[in-house]
Amino acid sequence: MHYTRRQALSFSAAALAPPSERHNVILVLADDLGYGDIGCYGSELGVTPHLDRLAADGVRFTAHYSCSPVCSPARAALMTGLVPDRTGVTGVLRDAADSTGLSLKCRTLADELRAQGRKTVLIGKWHLGMSEPYWPTRRGFDYFWGFLNGTIDYYTHRSLGGGGTGRRTTYENERPITLDGYYPELATAKAVEFVESNRSQPYFLFLSLALPHTPLQAPEKWVRPFRGRMPDARARYAGMLRCLDDGIGQVRAALERTGQWSQTVIVFASDHGWVKKRTPEVAGAGRNEPFRGGKYELLEGGIRVPCIVYWPGLAKRGSVCTEPTWLADWFPTLTGKQTADGQDLHALLAGRRALQDRDLCWRFADALVHTPLSHAIRRGDWKLLDVGSERGLFDLSHDPAEERNLSGRYPRVVADLERRLTVWTRSINRPL
Repeated sequence: MHYTRRQALSFSAAALAPPSERHNVILVLADDLGYGDIGCYGSELGVTPHLDRLAADGVRFTAHYSCSPVCSPARAALMTGLVPDRTGVTGVLRDAADSTGLSLKCRTLADELRAQGRKTVLIGKWHLGMSEPYWPTRRGFDYFWGFLNGTIDYYTHRSLGGGGTGRRTTYENERPITLDGYYPELATAKAVEFVESNRSQPYFLFLSLALPHTPLQAPEKWVRPFRGRMPDARARYAGMLRCLDDGIGQVRAALERTGQWSQTVIVFASDHGWVKKRTPEVAGAGRNEPFRGGKYELLEGGIRVPCIVYWPGLAKRGSVCTEPTWLADWFPTLTGKQTADGQDLHALLAGRRALQDRDLCWRFADALVHTPLSHAIRRGDWKLLDVGSERGLFDLSHDPAEERNLSGRYPRVVADLERRLTVWTRSINRPL
């Protein structure tokens, strides 16, 4: 079968090259950030100067994907290098799942980087297990400061869902803590404090930011510049995004101030796209353009995410990567340990070699928001999408918004992708 994407050279596991032992690793994960809301990705808001600067200093990925259109499975894939069905987390961990979490059989990114001699720290959102066996400090992190569940009120810090609804789920290590203030600003301050006080031992800092996930709350100082220029929901979203970007700028300044900038690898991404619910609170707030769809969907707007990487001595400044990649790739890239579903991106970042030809596959359903059982596969520029009984074939190189269904025109491509998707579904061998 011929595909429009060129065949890429393959490379063996022996070629894996993680960051050197002297490098710090900072992984920054935004929450529900739309692909089209960063300046270097085409946003008109003008609120992300620090992210835009990071892109100018590193690599901007334009075909980077989440492994799921919702929080928990995406984070599970990022932490393990495995698709959600292999991690035991296939959907949002809500209150009914408070006793479970990321499979205890899975080694995490923190496990591996700690074994390599790094101090491992999580500041921010976890959402991979509310009960003690699943806590971050039991999953490879030396230190945890943040909240265990999915979403909180940013001022009261009480859970609004995704576990522990109605109560505080904020912890320092394994001790409950009560905080005062706007949570995202507190998390930024904690991250800056950590960077400034840890200069001798290389570390892995997972800065799991809550923004711009609902509720749309931000101090007036962040929102004021946008009031009157756009609808209220969009203005509050812009203020939250400006706060997020400012936090990244503060962390960078701390790295530069302490002489750590040139020895720190930074990976920034979002867990999935912005939610497209038609409610007064969020309607029109975030943007996934130029893609269609959003959170809870396997359309590009739900799973294609911004990703920016700064890797001193490796990644060429101001470069753009158009190869399809996804969150599961960061485990092998940062650890040197191959996984079933991730590929090392070291050679790709260096501009020396493309990835080996592969299929990216998804499976998802969510009864609570009425998402039917859905499957998708991307191979080269082709994407096949099955949503319930509906099927679409799209050529993403000419139709990134997935508006022209070509399934009737290319039945052989559909048959081949369906076969590959069936093989993949059997390989994960875990019912949804």
